[in-house]
Amino acid sequence: MMIKKYIWGFLLLFVINGCVAKKKFIAEYDARRAAEARETTLRNTYADTQTQLTELTTQAIELSRRIGSLEYLNNQLQTENDALKAQMSNLSSASSSEIEQLRRNIRERSDTLRRREQTLSEVRNTIKTRSDELRALFARVDTTMQFYRFDGILTEYAQDKAIVIIPTDRLFDATGTRLSKNGEEVIARLAPVLGNNPNIDITVEGHTDNTRPKSSRFADNWELSATQAVIFTKALVKGSQIVAGQVAAAGRGEFLPRASNETRDGQGRNRRIEVVLAPKTSDLIRALERQVGKE
Repeated sequence: MMIKKYIWGFLLLFVINGCVAKKKFIAEYDARRAAEARETTLRNTYADTQTQLTELTTQAIELSRRIGSLEYLNNQLQTENDALKAQMSNLSSASSSEIEQLRRNIRERSDTLRRREQTLSEVRNTIKTRSDELRALFARVDTTMQFYRFDGILTEYAQDKAIVIIPTDRLFDATGTRLSKNGEEVIARLAPVLGNNPNIDITVEGHTDNTRPKSSRFADNWELSATQAVIFTKALVKGSQIVAGQVAAAGRGEFLPRASNETRDGQGRNRRIEVVLAPKTSDLIRALERQVGKE
């Protein structure tokens, strides 16, 4: 009986000691975990502090740079301000005669501008008047040429120019250098209408197709077209009221076709004389040049 009591007492003591050791172990473990957590927190705080320090250093450098730039700009503005003050001082010290000369120069410039504007206004009005005259002349020419519509003679008005288009096959004989009776008749009807219009410039243009001239007299189509234009011009001016100085003859050769040269019909349309009527401008240009020369 006594032995059993000793055994139970020993077991109870062992259990009690085991519980105490376990509690102590748990306490130490919790303390170590807490210490590790604090260490991690401190490390993170240190890293954040280092990052903030780097950012502050960068901001300080940028701020210093901007301050330097502002100081440079300020010095530049100060220099410019000093220069302006010097100019104002010079202006203030200018003599009354210099100021009066400046005023005279301004008045002269203003007068010149007014004269130029007046001349330009007169030129514009003259051009409008001559354009109106050209439209009226074109109406008369168009009416006169209606009789020859079946001969392929056409009229057109474009870009302030009136044009009479006459096929050379209807104007010249087989040689291409002598006017036919039909050609003489066309000119006889056209010349009186164009006469007594001194404010109109007349250009007679000769045009060809792209085939070589039949006659060996002509090296190329330029020569042929120029010759035909001159023959037509002389006949147009002869015995009419057209002033020779307002008429010019020009050979265009094959280089300004109105139709394709791939067909016989197209080649026939390209062989032509064009009488181009336009408002006279040479005297207006001379008037402007005189005005500029006076200044």
